[in-house]
Amino acid sequence: MNIVEQLLSVDAGTLEMPSKDVTLKLGKLGGKEVTFTCKAVNPEKIAKIQDKLIDLSKKGSVQDTNLGETKLLTVMEGCSDVFRNKDLLEHFNAPTPKELINKLLLAGEIDELYKTINSLNGYEDDEDEDEIKNSSNQMEM
Repeated sequence: MNIVEQLLSVDAGTLEMPSKDVTLKLGKLGGKEVTFTCKAVNPEKIAKIQDKLIDLSKKGSVQDTNLGETKLLTVMEGCSDVFRNKDLLEHFNAPTPKELINKLLLAGEIDELYKTINSLNGYEDDEDEDEIKNSSNQMEM
């Protein structure tokens, strides 16, 4: 069976983004365990988020990398049911989902959710981090 036949045999109504529950002990909540449902992010949104990873000058040289912002945006999209929840935003007096993330999570907790979402999006965990580190090191040289 070739690829076209394989894909035609799939019920198109069953397509869904993969998801995974991740339980974290949140440091800012005294170690209370909270379970987040992380979902893969639409490829178009991921592309837009990744476009913000590197700031280029007008001449095309790299001015800065925004890995922290990229992680925040990825977590915001991958856990949108939590961080875009109107009741939570009001309860924690956070005007934006980014501010809610920063109020609730420590950097390592953001990293854990980011890694999970990347894995759900089909990225290999180690390769993705090494690739970013290597490209950042090459840019500095």
